[in-house]
Amino acid sequence: MPTGTTGTPMPAAQAQRPPVTPLSRGRAVLASEWIKLRSLRSLWSTALAGFAFSVGLSFLVSSSFRSRWHTLGAQAQAHFHPIDISLGFLQITSLFFGALGALVVTTEYGTGEIRGTFVATPQRPLVLAAKALLLGLLGFGLALVTVSAAFLLGQSRLSGAVPHASLTDPGAAGAVLGGALYLTLTGLLGLLLGVLVRSTAVAISALFGLFTILPVLVNNLPKGFVWRHTVPYLPSNLGFSLWHSHIEFLARPVTAGSTLALYVIVTAAAGLALLRTRDG
Repeated sequence: MPTGTTGTPMPAAQAQRPPVTPLSRGRAVLASEWIKLRSLRSLWSTALAGFAFSVGLSFLVSSSFRSRWHTLGAQAQAHFHPIDISLGFLQITSLFFGALGALVVTTEYGTGEIRGTFVATPQRPLVLAAKALLLGLLGFGLALVTVSAAFLLGQSRLSGAVPHASLTDPGAAGAVLGGALYLTLTGLLGLLLGVLVRSTAVAISALFGLFTILPVLVNNLPKGFVWRHTVPYLPSNLGFSLWHSHIEFLARPVTAGSTLALYVIVTAAAGLALLRTRDG
């Protein structure tokens, strides 16, 4: 039997226990966070509400254009872009995904469960990384299903006398993927805002102000040098750039995706700084 440093026998279970490595610790944290994530009822109800809203709005808007197509003037018909019509819901759906991300962490703060999480895993950056990774993967899957379903249903309603698109048309698949990426990054931003404020209501209010109120306020400002170099880089306008290609002031899709990811990275750095310095 193995002995300890004092010559006393060590228990068999302790002698056979495998060493804890960063990889094994990471797997354990991922497994724990996945159990909490999939058991979070508010997450699934929020995702379902976002899906129903997106598909329903795409159906209604596309049906409206179909029914009144013959009443539109020649100029309106010439500037009609079917992809943009069936993806217009994304600006509001982003709030559902932002709320979804916030709930992943604010629910734990609300119940006090976060303290047990940090006791079990003192490596707080590892906990945040596991939450972000799982939310990113799950969020992208949910976003891709939501955007694809809304796009396909919307285009099916436009088919016939109204111009419509399919996923094989130029720019269509890129718009769908860009929309899914936008929703995923918004979800991650919601998660990190939740870490900063530790309140579901405050996090969702901040997202609403950032993605809805702020763009309305600044879009009416004089479109000078400062406007051209700031307003297009607001998160909501960056989202437009990922799925909308018919507004002149928008950033390029690659630039938009990179800048939106930078928002997430900066917020993550702020969240990590707070996690290291304050109690759970």
